Amino acid sequence: MTVENFKYVYLELLQDMLNDARHQERLQQVYTKARANLEAADGTFHHPKDLKKVKGIGEKTVMALERRLEKFCRENGKEFPKYVIPDTRRGSTPKRTVTALQSDNNNKTKDDEPVRKKRKYIPKKKSGGYAILLGLLELNAVRRPVTKDEIITTCQKFASSSMSSNPSSGEFYGAWSSISSLLKNSLVLEEGRPKRYSLTTEGVELAKTLKSTGNIIFDNEKHNNQGREISLDLDNERTMNLSELLRNEQGIRKFNESSFASALSNISQESNRSMHMSTPQRRIPLQSTPRSTQPNSIDINDTHMDSPTSRIHMNRKRFGGVSYEIWPNGSYEIRPMIDHREVKSRQDREFFTEGMERKGIQMETRQLALGDILWVAIHKKTKFCCVLNTIIERKRLDDLAASIKDNRFMEQKNRLEKSVCSKKYYLIEETMQSSVVNMAEVLKTALWMILIYYRFSVIRSVNSTDTVDKLSVLHSVVKHHYHNKDLLVMYPKMLKDQNEYTKILKNFQMEFSNKTSLECCHTINTFQEIMGKNDSPTIGELTIQILMYVKGVSLEKAVAIQSVFPTLNHILTAYRNCSSELEAKMLMFQKLGDAPGNKKITKSLSGKISEAFI
Repeated sequence: MTVENFKYVYLELLQDMLNDARHQERLQQVYTKARANLEAADGTFHHPKDLKKVKGIGEKTVMALERRLEKFCRENGKEFPKYVIPDTRRGSTPKRTVTALQSDNNNKTKDDEPVRKKRKYIPKKKSGGYAILLGLLELNAVRRPVTKDEIITTCQKFASSSMSSNPSSGEFYGAWSSISSLLKNSLVLEEGRPKRYSLTTEGVELAKTLKSTGNIIFDNEKHNNQGREISLDLDNERTMNLSELLRNEQGIRKFNESSFASALSNISQESNRSMHMSTPQRRIPLQSTPRSTQPNSIDINDTHMDSPTSRIHMNRKRFGGVSYEIWPNGSYEIRPMIDHREVKSRQDREFFTEGMERKGIQMETRQLALGDILWVAIHKKTKFCCVLNTIIERKRLDDLAASIKDNRFMEQKNRLEKSVCSKKYYLIEETMQSSVVNMAEVLKTALWMILIYYRFSVIRSVNSTDTVDKLSVLHSVVKHHYHNKDLLVMYPKMLKDQNEYTKILKNFQMEFSNKTSLECCHTINTFQEIMGKNDSPTIGELTIQILMYVKGVSLEKAVAIQSVFPTLNHILTAYRNCSSELEAKMLMFQKLGDAPGNKKITKSLSGKISEAFI
């Protein structure tokens, strides 16, 4: 029987994948190479797995093509091709034999030895991989990828150990780390940014087998359901701007915004402690109306959430192509989250967490991609987590002095600005050391720049104990600020970089936050993945980083040079076009010798830069 050749269908599907990945440079390279190799390849390509013999087409590309081919076959009324395992037997080729001695007739040739088959990966019961597969199956994550938080919330009951890491108790690797084995064995597919996960065909089969052998009944299958099922109806998402949202959600208040600065003042007056804090942010007078005493009418569910047998239905909407949902005030709790690397000393690693607990404040701990302490909101029912607009960079005075010397200070300041948190604080512990005394003037300048030029706030602390006191007061301020607020939580599916993270947040703030009580937030997963240092830098950022390796070039000077010479190629071309060595040494001075403030390039520094590039 003749097998239908789907080669040109696969070429078309690869072109679609290439178009969809226009913002992802690496994927574009992979798909371009795969398409070119497939176009040049001879032979019949029936099932997507037949493409593995084409150079440049790996397991992940095959799985992505398999999903698209299923959709193509449904839309065109075609039958999905069946995979036929190729016959690897030698056919008519005679088997190689070895002449044996008559006394040793039982000797076997190497060809007679059975080939060891690769052992199929089956996760151990109650392990991380076992729990993740069952969690994905319960979430029906076959065609709809889900986030890490959704998986952990659902699958924790299937694991014997914690899915999340807990550095405070010495558990630096949670059971979630088993996801790498599932990806390696093609049971789970990872896609998007921030990352989302779904089951492959093989993953679904294995998950169903684990479910049946373990006699597991999911919560939504139980007749007397004592738990709650979290479900998302993404197919029925409606596009809603502010006016449509206000018509549908009567509980959202217009022009009901309290000043963070006034909240800080009120809480500080109630506290017996003195808080040495400067807040340079401009105070904007906002209209305020009293909160209604009636229960908030916004509900994240379509059914009653308070019933023990209820189904938690997350009714999401869309704006600008991005999914979002509303968390009414009262449906979430606010907690500080501290980087687990923030310690008082090596001997006392849990000082801050224990200190906050003594004050009745539960503190989350994890490795943060940006900042040392930030505030998050955790939904009481779903346990989903989003980032609020308050972030702290904690510095001891000696650490601040060291960071100024090696340019870390400017790099950290630049990354904090990209967080788009409106309340950014430097918490400075004034521990005096001999190395600090010699940098008194530099530190004064840095503090004034933080306050006046960069418009950050500064919290001064005497020591670590005082830091805990200041954090507890600030926590009260944050809670007071949000006690009447509803949260709009965004779920973008594909973010290219930090600039797109910022752009989406500002678009939502412009549409929803300026006229209502809504506070727009990204999820903690999005924040962690996009704000990490290992985020792929742009060509401009890479140029700035390389320029800062030249001694004497600060971040401001590097940014000024990059504004004149956008890429390294522009810099090298400019030096090549210089007619003499003297002209090359004076190039940067001629361009930026009259620049204001810290952007100015002196003659000596101009010479150092030319030596680095010539």
